[in-house]
Amino acid sequence: MYKIYFKQAIEMLKQNKFISMITIAGTALAIMMIMVIIVSESIKRASIPPEANRDRTLYITSERTVGKKISATNNNGSVDYKVYKSYLSNLKTPELTTVLSTDYKEKSVITTPEHEMERMPLNLGTVDANFWKLMQFSFIAGKAFTQEDFNSGLKKAVITEKTARALYGNPNVAGKTININFKPYTITGVVKDVSPLFKYACSDVYIPYTSRDGYDNNWYHILFLAKDKKDFAKIGEEVREAERKFNATDPDWNLYLPGPFDHATQLLNIWANEDPDIKGNTRRMIFVISMLLLIPAVNLASFSLSRIKKRTEEIGIRKAFGARKYVILMQVLYENLITSLIGGIIGLILSWFVVVWLKQWMLGVESGGIPLKALISIPVFIAVFVVCILLNLLSAGIPAYRASQIKIVDSLNNNANNSKS
Repeated sequence: MYKIYFKQAIEMLKQNKFISMITIAGTALAIMMIMVIIVSESIKRASIPPEANRDRTLYITSERTVGKKISATNNNGSVDYKVYKSYLSNLKTPELTTVLSTDYKEKSVITTPEHEMERMPLNLGTVDANFWKLMQFSFIAGKAFTQEDFNSGLKKAVITEKTARALYGNPNVAGKTININFKPYTITGVVKDVSPLFKYACSDVYIPYTSRDGYDNNWYHILFLAKDKKDFAKIGEEVREAERKFNATDPDWNLYLPGPFDHATQLLNIWANEDPDIKGNTRRMIFVISMLLLIPAVNLASFSLSRIKKRTEEIGIRKAFGARKYVILMQVLYENLITSLIGGIIGLILSWFVVVWLKQWMLGVESGGIPLKALISIPVFIAVFVVCILLNLLSAGIPAYRASQIKIVDSLNNNANNSKS
């Protein structure tokens, strides 16, 4: 029976080519757009090298201080180095703590001793030695600067392959010298280029922040690596304890440290004086996805209604020969299911091509760095596909059900009237 339904479904697609194309295209485009949005958001949260520990990382990127005196003003900004050093550097629960200066990825003048006049404005990352333990870079030459280098404030640098080629023409430059803001730094290693998708790992040049004058009067972002996600609550409690210690000893200010936030929440942490709006972001995503599903569903419902009206006489004749209502309804739904399957497969293929081909435009990715499995999420596709099928079945099922309820005589007369008009 289902083979007959399948053959009839294919014949119906051929007979109504325009409507069939619109139906398939509507399903395919809906699935493609939703897949692109969800996969794009998933990539921003996935643990992918070099930020391979996103699922175990907590972030504190700002602090708020409120004056204890009535006339004092409130201050919002990144974390003061003194706050980090005195209260956050020795937490017991994290596996490690790493610190990035807030001028991380600042534009700095980079040159070589041989070509001092050829100045290149590149992104400069000022980090500590634990940064190389938290991130998983691919070194193609040399190695990272060490903890001893960091503690001594030595002028060492790690650069990307793209930077090495721009400065020296090849990546084998470990041991050579570059000038950063007119100060000589020795290159200890070269890493593969990092996509801008990785906010905390991406830069052109990385140096110890202790190599810069006045680093202890600067502002920082702090990242904690937990041994397990179960330790997130404990790390949060230690941060709250650090706040209490500060507030008990500082005569002028009360301290509040927003967070520590996990990676998904940190993506929404934009303003120092406002907590991330998680519920608002969820509502926006639900609204966008709902619109992408409902708008095609409404259009498809009108096309389905038009197609069912043309088959009113067929339905009446079949009922006259003893066909039951549910059999007619199941056939229409099965035909629509075939259409949905075709649209779903096309939508999946389109979403893959869109994400892969347009990743620079959509994700800010210039080249490589993202595994294929991260670009296509099979569970997400299945969920979206099932929802699209349900909407398509409803859009066809409701008109089909109504048509199956029409009396045989009315079905035939309705068709005859339509023919005369």
